[in-house]
Amino acid sequence: MGTIGVEWVNQYHGRAGDLSNNDDNALGFYNTLSGTRQFQWGDDWAWDEDFEESGVGAPAAGTDQLYADNVDIVFFSGHGFSYGAFYGIASHDDGVAIPSNMRMGNRQCEWLILDACLCLAYNDGRVFDVWRPTFTGLHYILGFHTTTGDSGDRGRRFAQKLNDGMRVRDAWIQACVETEGGGTYWAYLRADSGGTNTYEDHWWDKGYVSPDPVPPVTLLYANGPC
Repeated sequence: MGTIGVEWVNQYHGRAGDLSNNDDNALGFYNTLSGTRQFQWGDDWAWDEDFEESGVGAPAAGTDQLYADNVDIVFFSGHGFSYGAFYGIASHDDGVAIPSNMRMGNRQCEWLILDACLCLAYNDGRVFDVWRPTFTGLHYILGFHTTTGDSGDRGRRFAQKLNDGMRVRDAWIQACVETEGGGTYWAYLRADSGGTNTYEDHWWDKGYVSPDPVPPVTLLYANGPC
């Protein structure tokens, strides 16, 4: 069975506007998806270092080998921007999980979900350079090209579709369409290399899962209206 981790932030202590539904969103995913639940951290217990590589960046306080890269799928719900995910406290590392400090998949993770605004904004193609360092065996990053609403139900819907055997990309797109309006654009980045086919990825035990794209030869991007 696949392994699952989630983190969520509603309380931002003035670093950004507080949110209301990210606990329901992330925990809906965590409690619905079939698999082994490994960790769920929220608010002041959710730290950017959990998503970053040990020894990379400054400060270099990453612990992803214990958390985000120690599960098959990890889901973050909170604020974001085009250069990463934003946390409510900065006392563990610096409060921002930035792509240049992330190395996902060199241990375990196949799918990273950033249910946050703008994390996958296309930005005239700069999205490829921004996120390329993160792909070290990772199959997908799924998120948004635009801002997005404070949904409390997208995680549950996404998990249910994965349980039902939908491909990972299709499950994310459909969950976004069901929970957002037409002004919001879903997005994903995926990696492929020789002998891989991440386009056809399913959740573990629900269908085909590609071998890890190591090293990632190609990054492919898509977005579309909800």
